[in-house]
Amino acid sequence: MKTVILSIVLMFGITMAGSFQAQAQDAQKDKAACEVQGNLAEASFEVDGLCSMCKDRIEEAVKEVDGVKKATWNMESKTLTMGFHEDQVEVKKVHKAIAKAGHDTEKAKASDEAYASLPMCCKYRDE
Repeated sequence: MKTVILSIVLMFGITMAGSFQAQAQDAQKDKAACEVQGNLAEASFEVDGLCSMCKDRIEEAVKEVDGVKKATWNMESKTLTMGFHEDQVEVKKVHKAIAKAGHDTEKAKASDEAYASLPMCCKYRDE
């Protein structure tokens, strides 16, 4: 029985290691593509949020805007940094996409409906 359990644990570990390796390779390809293109503009601005769920939601909303190639939101500083093709992206569209996801930026406020749809742990307004 111990041998069966050990085998299952070992197979699970090998599967997870392969998955992590594939993700790392994809990340390297994305990074290499950005460096080769060399024409990405960068912008940073404040976005309200609180937790890792907010981080995921904010970054996903930004990446859905055509022309945005990378997005990172820093939980501590509340700052979003994004890399994008300047000729394809209007930054105000990114602000609107974030607001639509329920988060306020310095140029766009989330609607009450979008804000209300956030999970309780993501409520950042002092109302």
